[in-house]
Amino acid sequence: MARRRLGQLVLTTAGIMFVLMGSASAAPVRLQLKLERGKAYYQRTVIRHQRAQTIMGETEVAHRDIGVGMKLDVLDVDSQGNMRIRRTFNWSMVRRIELPARDLAYDSSKQRVPPAGAEVFGALLGQSYIVRISPRGQILDINGVEDMQEAIRKKLPASAETHAQMGALALYLDTKGIKELTESTLAFYPDRPIEEGESWSGRSVAPTMFGLISASKWTVHEREAGVATITMVGSRRSDLAMPARDTGRMKMKSDLSGTQECTIRVDEATGLILMEQSRERLTGEVKLSDPTRGGPPMTVPIVSETTGQFEMSDKPWEPSAP
Repeated sequence: MARRRLGQLVLTTAGIMFVLMGSASAAPVRLQLKLERGKAYYQRTVIRHQRAQTIMGETEVAHRDIGVGMKLDVLDVDSQGNMRIRRTFNWSMVRRIELPARDLAYDSSKQRVPPAGAEVFGALLGQSYIVRISPRGQILDINGVEDMQEAIRKKLPASAETHAQMGALALYLDTKGIKELTESTLAFYPDRPIEEGESWSGRSVAPTMFGLISASKWTVHEREAGVATITMVGSRRSDLAMPARDTGRMKMKSDLSGTQECTIRVDEATGLILMEQSRERLTGEVKLSDPTRGGPPMTVPIVSETTGQFEMSDKPWEPSAP
């Protein structure tokens, strides 16, 4: 009888512990970016883009991969958790395939001197600027971008090719581009504690590139061992109210729409994005006009596919393309 009671007590205690452990693991968590003052963190991004466009009945297909790595020095954290961070470029990569005569390949971790057409990617290394980011991944202010641009230009010959390269890196070198790219990656943190299976939504407008309006829905797919796996589905469309964008000699007006999907693995304690993988597909058309010549704009049908990979860590790595 005593043994039976002891066995029942053990089973009951084990059951209670199981319930308590299950309840603890399922407790809602507040996901926020919480970087420590005085510490260094690291991030890298690789964006792979393929675009097919039809001009005067001829279809052109272009492939371009761009990779950028950064060291993040946390200079200060205020009482609201807002982080002042110096971002320094420590790796860059570009691969471009358009026509056989215009192929390009550069990886700063493997090549000391960039080839012609990739000089901007080499000049990027060692340059920095300072951002202030909220715990929800929103950019509060940016400083030092103009000084960085000037430092890069001083390393480069003035040419149309150099201008085109600066344009290719606009998301990393322009204040609006930096804000757009940063928030498209980081500004997904919810405004409340969340638990497995819960969802939240958001909307944003990208002022650069094609001027896209995004509507996104994030869902906590799984929580395990202190890591939350989040999935996102969304839609994108051109902001038709946005004025035509100046691309140099031409004015460009886009009418594109498409879908996005993304998987994000987040460290629950720090908010670091351990891995984010995204995919986007856009279709539609772009209208190009030359203000100096007048006449009707040229309509260019476009199919654009982009995949992205983003990582953060509190330890340095040898930057190379994932």
